[in-house]
Amino acid sequence: MIPFGLARIRAMTEKDAMDNKNRKLILAGGILGGITTLGLTGFFVYGHYYPNTPDAYVHAYTVTVAPYVAGYIKNIHIQPNQFVKKGELIYEIVPDSFQVIVDQKTSKLEASKKNLKSMHQELQKAKDDLKSKKASRWIVGLNQKRYAFLLDKDVVSLEKEQELQASTIEADAGVTRAKAEIRRISQKLLEQKSLIEANSSELGTAKINFNYAKYFAPFDGFISNKFTIRTGQYVKPGQALFQIVDNSQWWVDANYKESQIHRIRPGMKASIKLDMYPGKKFEGTVINISSGSGAYYSLLPPQNATGNWVKVPQRFPVRIKIEQSTKHPLRAGSTAHSTVNTVQTVNDPSLNPKANPPSL
Repeated sequence: MIPFGLARIRAMTEKDAMDNKNRKLILAGGILGGITTLGLTGFFVYGHYYPNTPDAYVHAYTVTVAPYVAGYIKNIHIQPNQFVKKGELIYEIVPDSFQVIVDQKTSKLEASKKNLKSMHQELQKAKDDLKSKKASRWIVGLNQKRYAFLLDKDVVSLEKEQELQASTIEADAGVTRAKAEIRRISQKLLEQKSLIEANSSELGTAKINFNYAKYFAPFDGFISNKFTIRTGQYVKPGQALFQIVDNSQWWVDANYKESQIHRIRPGMKASIKLDMYPGKKFEGTVINISSGSGAYYSLLPPQNATGNWVKVPQRFPVRIKIEQSTKHPLRAGSTAHSTVNTVQTVNDPSLNPKANPPSL
């Protein structure tokens, strides 16, 4: 049998132990609650000053290559997904037909130039003939004056005077014909010059088409994987053959919620992570913010004035410029995670939303 005093001491000891345990649990719960509160507060504060989104994708300018002229593919000098330098030959179209046209237009132009040269000689001949006609007319005029004086003195007969008058009329007609011939040749010269210009233009077009038989890369970039041309294939103008991805300009379209973009401004720095390169960060700069949401520019924009309305947070594309990396090459369409540093709005007045509110 346990003495009464000893039992009482044991009961008090157990009670104190339970109280200590409860105090420890309360303290641990308080600490855990405080840490959770601080963590949540930090998370929301960080998200406020560093808005981020995993809804982001890498983009680059692409050019769809289509031939300028029709013909059969002669040679292909590249492969799908190959990197090409600006000015590098990509493919050739059989140039024989274009060369024939160039030769024909060249011969036609040379012939028209020869005709122009002969017309200049003909014009010079007509001018010399006009001088001769004028000289003959001048001599006839002098003789007429001389015979008119002698006729007054009754030295010559009237018939001689009339013959001289007829010669004067004939000389005047010769001068008139010579002037008309000069005008005719001059008009033909103008027409021939116009013909030469037309032939020269046709030759230039033929040479351009001949040069278009070869296609060169317009910039540094990557050939697309969808490569549909083969040697011997017939192609025509405007036919899409493949695409080239421009390697000089890359950006990320980060689709932020409308509640996240109120602090984002062009010029802010951003951090970009790509799923294909874990642990690698790309530095970026905000270029602009879309004036409309993605849904607004979709093929079928929402009609919120009809039917039952459900509020759906909209996303606005924020374009962020990034630079290409040789060690970690960017690829169009890859998934990214974007974080924009908006703390700099406090230090940089030009990026302060209060000092520079966005224009509507």
